[in-house]
Amino acid sequence: MGIPGLTTYISNDSERYLEYYALHDSYLVIDGNSVCCQLYTWHARCNCAFGGDYDKYAHCVRDFFDKLLRCNVTPLVLIDGGCEDKKLKTVISRTKQKIEIASSYTLSFQHRTKFLPLLMREVFKDIMKEKGIRYAQCIFEADNTIAAIARILNCPVLSYDSDFYIYGSLYIPFNTLETDIVPNPTGRGYIKRCKIYCVDKLFQVYYGLNQSLLPLAAVLLGNDYVKRHMFKNFFRDLPRSGRRRYNNEQQRRIDMTFDWLRRRSLNEAVIGILRRLRKQERKHVLNTIETIINSYINAPLSVLHTLNIPAEIFSRANMQNMFKIYKFEGDIYNLTFIDERTNDTELSDGEEIEDREITNILEEKKLISNESLVDNLPQWFINEFKQSRFPSYFIDLIIRKLYVCPAQIEDSSCSSSIVVSLKIIGVIYGLLISGVQGRKFNMEYITRDENKKIKRYQLEYSDNIFGCKLPPLLNLREVSIVIRREILNTTLTIFNAKHMNEIPSIWMLYIATMKYWIDQQEEPSKFNCHVYSLLFALLFNLIDCNIGFYRILNKFYQRFNRTVDNIRHERRMRNYQPQYSIDATLADAIREVDANDCLIAAPFFISNFEVDQKLHLQPKKFNITIVHGFAEFQNCLRHSMNLNALLGYPYESTRVANVFNGTLLYNLCSNFKKRDNVETYINLILQDSPSLSRLFNILLLKVKLLFNTALENKADSCKKQKVKRYKKKKCISHEENHEEENPPQESTSEEFYDVNNSFSVLGTI
Repeated sequence: MGIPGLTTYISNDSERYLEYYALHDSYLVIDGNSVCCQLYTWHARCNCAFGGDYDKYAHCVRDFFDKLLRCNVTPLVLIDGGCEDKKLKTVISRTKQKIEIASSYTLSFQHRTKFLPLLMREVFKDIMKEKGIRYAQCIFEADNTIAAIARILNCPVLSYDSDFYIYGSLYIPFNTLETDIVPNPTGRGYIKRCKIYCVDKLFQVYYGLNQSLLPLAAVLLGNDYVKRHMFKNFFRDLPRSGRRRYNNEQQRRIDMTFDWLRRRSLNEAVIGILRRLRKQERKHVLNTIETIINSYINAPLSVLHTLNIPAEIFSRANMQNMFKIYKFEGDIYNLTFIDERTNDTELSDGEEIEDREITNILEEKKLISNESLVDNLPQWFINEFKQSRFPSYFIDLIIRKLYVCPAQIEDSSCSSSIVVSLKIIGVIYGLLISGVQGRKFNMEYITRDENKKIKRYQLEYSDNIFGCKLPPLLNLREVSIVIRREILNTTLTIFNAKHMNEIPSIWMLYIATMKYWIDQQEEPSKFNCHVYSLLFALLFNLIDCNIGFYRILNKFYQRFNRTVDNIRHERRMRNYQPQYSIDATLADAIREVDANDCLIAAPFFISNFEVDQKLHLQPKKFNITIVHGFAEFQNCLRHSMNLNALLGYPYESTRVANVFNGTLLYNLCSNFKKRDNVETYINLILQDSPSLSRLFNILLLKVKLLFNTALENKADSCKKQKVKRYKKKKCISHEENHEEENPPQESTSEEFYDVNNSFSVLGTI
């Protein structure tokens, strides 16, 4: 992120640029996109190969904010919105790199390369909401707004993005922030030790350098928007400063750039750059320079209201944000051309191939983008987007009808895991694009193909679902919640809501997504063990609620070993045989879960939160087919959650950290595949925890009604599938998926427009 090499440059000379700092009793503006990734990478201790240990990550995020609050720090978290045109090429390039990493990712990789899970940001936001942390989402890139708010409040930014060395705000690099807090030696409360950067330190080293010149340094050195090779000729002609020796060329360039800029005004520096370009190149480069400079010095501050910043600060913000738009004044074509000894601006072979591949994707079909379309969106949508209820890609779909799909670790010999959720994405797009005036076009999405290459695909636009017209975005919040729920139910293939009503609200969307995912499969019975794993794993959060958060077996035994022994002994002595009714509701069964039952069942779950050592010793035993199934499910869950949010939460939002731990699910599924009868095996595990056994069996009864025949009479199919799986590995193609989807559910229009079906009203909208 940011300017290549600048973080290393500052860090290598930290005594000149950074100061020790005690963080307490102040605002702290947090770069949400950066910090949520850094917490996962450096502190969460999650296994990456199985799709995401979200409970562990949530625990880490919770601890991070708890410690800031104990230091009387008020966090203000800003999250990126849609991708701006100038950054699109970079986003696609990074997606390509992630696809390449994911296609060969193994368990051994996670010790040197972290792979961020799909729903990480959702978990990060859930914990902020739980803790009452103020957060907001910008319509586009958040960095300039983050820096502007920090300047207004005279407080630091927390991030790990080298762009913040340029913005002029106080900046705490995340890697300098100590994990623990300590008592304040000069007062009450606690402090968090770290190092802080102030731009004046840079100006002291490079006398003459000033804030107006720093954005130009970012242009010359290359950031997310500018490739370094653009100014290769410029650097070739620069004299070496001789100030000190550097380990590599980029470090030397950073020094040369600051040294060259400090001797010039902004206009003089721009002229010095343009003179080294041929006339036909100057206009394009000048446009790039002006765009980048203005992105650093101008910041939209409409999110201040969302962050509940005190009213008196608004006027201060307006005064400080009255920047002039930079526009170069001069005749760029009459500048004297400074010829170079050579005109060698070519890329390295690797860079050239990648650059060409990304360019081909963008030019394959002319991509039309219009950022001004945001201005015509309904106010309710803008407000909720700023509250970060919606994912950033909603803006991308609106302004350029393109979705760059995030990469996951999955089976690259199968279709991309995004394919199974395309129906949900299609409904999301249909609702979003109804808010855009003019002719409606098909959307496009970028993901991997069957050859592990990045590719652009098309998804047909439709403004109806099962023959009923979708409501327009403008009026979506005026449509009754009953109809909005029916839109979601129909999308997720829930055609009998009665069975859904028997599921607790906290699990409704999760289980509905399970049904949708299974309904998309050509052979649902192949995924029985996945489904049993997802259902059984729902118990782990109930156990956490009763005994606390334990993920290491030794720590659990240190705390509870004697207690568990006493419980077992006491139950034997009094012949403990509770009589639980199987006719109870799920809500009653959850309420009546016994804490002692949780203590007895906990060791089985805790032992499965860790990677089986056999996988480390025999990496070939890593079953990517299991991982792929859960990757598909996660994609379905992500998009069903997004559609649920767009529809105004007809279902309670799923707390992902409470239901999904990838390591646990992988271990359960792998275990279940060895069993003759999974349900019998689960009841054996829970035989000494009768309240949990009863809960799981009631859950199975309710879910089987909803899933039709997906689990019916197939309790012993998991083991049988194990033999077949290695004989012939068949993956469902995109075309097969569409042909096989829900044939029994195809209904006539007369059947669908049932007077008892509230969704039928949509046909008249």
